[in-house]
Amino acid sequence: MNQVQQGTRRAASAVAAILAALSVASCGGGDPYTGLWQGTVDGNRAASAIVLGDGTYYLKYAPSASSPGGLVRGTGEFRGATFTSTDGIDFRFAYPPQAPATARITGKLGGHQTVSGKINAAPFSLTYVKPFDPDARLADLAGSYPGEVTFSLGLRQTTFDVTADGKLSTVLNGCTITGQVVPRNDDAFDLTIQFAGSPCVFPGAVFRGAALYSHDLQQLDAAVVNASFGQAITFTASRKQP
Repeated sequence: MNQVQQGTRRAASAVAAILAALSVASCGGGDPYTGLWQGTVDGNRAASAIVLGDGTYYLKYAPSASSPGGLVRGTGEFRGATFTSTDGIDFRFAYPPQAPATARITGKLGGHQTVSGKINAAPFSLTYVKPFDPDARLADLAGSYPGEVTFSLGLRQTTFDVTADGKLSTVLNGCTITGQVVPRNDDAFDLTIQFAGSPCVFPGAVFRGAALYSHDLQQLDAAVVNASFGQAITFTASRKQP
């Protein structure tokens, strides 16, 4: 892998890590940095991140002409104006599947609504879009969500159905996927999904992560990972209107 590709991948990790620092620094749920962030890495690669109240982050970044997109998950530590993350894991949306990469990241915090910087030669810039909706409830989440799933096989269209008690289901490429959504104390949701057997690409695998629901946008954003398979999955969709 050339230096540009390495720098791009690590830039995505750096962005995610600094976002984690923001949430850690403000100590707990309800702080002004948890929620959804959007921006770019390496100049023009779109990126979005879910940042939780416990400092965990999930950052999705788009592919370039020479490097796949992916999802970075990790936590970090914020001291003064400097942030360090030693546990960031970069799950790449590549086929054939690639092993995830680890990253040690340092960065510096700027303004309250934006964060920018670089790692190696690759720059990033993110803007805080919105906090989690207050008092997240399963009843509000219930509905049907047609949208896009991104994973190692690429981009796929599917519809996730969520019931009022948090049960989730979909069929993707002939594979049945079921799961459970559970409210968190920071107004986001914990999410667990499980693949059925054949013909599923990850037979029997369980993925865990987080989901963010926006009432005003009627939008569901989710990200889950499975460390044993070394894979991540993201989902973005808008609620189907009656």
